[in-house]
Amino acid sequence: MIGVPIRILIADDQEGIRSAFRLVLDAQPDMTVIAEAADGLSAIGVEPPVTGDPRIVS
Repeated sequence: MIGVPIRILIADDQEGIRSAFRLVLDAQPDMTVIAEAADGLSAIGVEPPVTGDPRIVS
């Protein structure tokens, strides 16, 4: 049984990289991407504010 999924925010300036991360992560039954941003600064201002567990910033 899967509990509460890990909620992830992805930030990267390359849309293709963000899409690849999302594709891989969303395929995991215990993970969900809740937001994307074009860079770290934009990730801080994501609306509505998100409280993802990990944040992937590359």
